[in-house]
Amino acid sequence: MNNRMLAVLGALAAVGVIVLYVFVKNAGSAPAADPDPEPVARPTATSHDPSTANGGTSVGPAQPALPAGTGSGSGDVGSDGSGQYPKDYMIGDIRVRDHRTGNNKPLDLPTNIHPAEHRELPSTLTHDISQQVKKLVWQCGAEVPKDARGTKPRVDGQLTVSIKNHTLLLTNIVTQPRDIEGPSADALKQCVEQKSAGLTAVASDQEDITDYGIGITFAIP
Repeated sequence: MNNRMLAVLGALAAVGVIVLYVFVKNAGSAPAADPDPEPVARPTATSHDPSTANGGTSVGPAQPALPAGTGSGSGDVGSDGSGQYPKDYMIGDIRVRDHRTGNNKPLDLPTNIHPAEHRELPSTLTHDISQQVKKLVWQCGAEVPKDARGTKPRVDGQLTVSIKNHTLLLTNIVTQPRDIEGPSADALKQCVEQKSAGLTAVASDQEDITDYGIGITFAIP
């Protein structure tokens, strides 16, 4: 083996040593892999599931909840606490069937009674009986003390009339004084209703009719 060949083999051996050294150095500096890595906790949306034992939770998007007492199945409770509609109650001698829903106060006056099969009475006839009541409202209202009156005292009411043998008869009256305080309002109501009992008007051209309603509103001078 000549000197040139020995020089070439020596150079190759030196390169091999250098490559091996670099490889071993890099391998020793790399971090060791964790054989049992700890899992990372990630937040998940949860919603309460009343069917889960001991108050557990189930994974999934939170479900929207309606406020208590709302929705078509909640059954709004009316002023009588029954939660049933319509509500039936009495105003004076008149039975009212109230179809309003929600927590409404009961009506203090019945609505006009105009059955579908009934005809309309002439305005001249309803005006006649109403004016008789108006005179009584003014008479009774004169007894109300000034300090018991508000700025616009008045009497609202519902008349129920019938016609028999061409005579119109006031069969029932319910009144509600407005803008009048306490005992004076009660006294005015009693005075008007008692004095109105049995009022009549001539209805010579009218056939018999029963339970016809007439609404009234009269200011107290």
